[in-house]
Amino acid sequence: MQHRHPRAQHRRDHDHASLPRRQLDPTHRHSVPPGCPSTLGRGPGRPYGDFVDPRSSLTPHQRLAVIDLAAAAERADGTPPLNEEATLALTRDDARHWLVEAGGVLVGYAQEQPANQTAQIVVHPQHRRAGHGTALLAAPAESASPHVWAFGTSDAAQGFAAARGLVAVRGLSMMERVLSEEPAPSTPEGVTLRGYTDADAEAFLTLNAAAFAHHPEQGHFSAADLVARQHEDWWEPDGLILATQQDTLLGFHWTKRHDADTGEVYVLGVAPEASGRGLGKVLLQAGLAHLYRGGATRVLLYVDAGNEAAVALYRKAGFVVVHTDTLYAPATAS
Repeated sequence: MQHRHPRAQHRRDHDHASLPRRQLDPTHRHSVPPGCPSTLGRGPGRPYGDFVDPRSSLTPHQRLAVIDLAAAAERADGTPPLNEEATLALTRDDARHWLVEAGGVLVGYAQEQPANQTAQIVVHPQHRRAGHGTALLAAPAESASPHVWAFGTSDAAQGFAAARGLVAVRGLSMMERVLSEEPAPSTPEGVTLRGYTDADAEAFLTLNAAAFAHHPEQGHFSAADLVARQHEDWWEPDGLILATQQDTLLGFHWTKRHDADTGEVYVLGVAPEASGRGLGKVLLQAGLAHLYRGGATRVLLYVDAGNEAAVALYRKAGFVVVHTDTLYAPATAS
């Protein structure tokens, strides 16, 4: 069993992705994420402003400008234009970046994640309908045909995609529920639940790779990705709950706290050889109980809309779909 969030990788089998925005880019991870159609921009191709050539890294000043741009778009659209993976990539050198400036101000940004062949795009609300979104969409396509995420999948995003010959190839649903006291999970005989320790790193990465072998993002989760998450403010070893039998790791539920009231089923995975034992439900209950004890009253997750088993598990646990992010690709590539 797998569930990844993501947006994300949220952004998560939660699967995540974004339109020239959360990626033409979160296994359960609930695999986040996500691009909001409104962050794509519009326009018949009027002047694009100063287009900066693609680069593999950003200066500190450019990173701050992108963060400010994304915040402005989120205030206007109600949806973050960059998912977790894209945000982390602002400080790394494993993504490609394009920037559009007008009058010395950053008005557009695109990021391509070559490993996922996905892209995310954001245009400042006050500079849309000027061709910036179209220009940024074309930039990654010069070297490849990446899929692009539309977070929230608004009518505007759908229209933008359709006008440019893009079709939906994947959906990443955000689900949520009110969090109340959870019953103690009934673990199978011989199975123990405990928190993560540094000694578990290798076994955790091996199990994750097996559980998400076919997942576009979570299946590539590396030791460097783990270290990066451990440096985030929300990281807590006890929030990564492991199911073990003797010395064998069978599954895990990685939880995440967004704030005092909101938690997330970040990634939930079970080893293929341990499937069919009900461990997915046990781990889900254990993670929800952990978040509740920490004060969370609401929990969310991201899951691949096509993962019927995971969606059914979450619906049975009281989760409902809030919205679905859409990954678009050129019709010829679908």
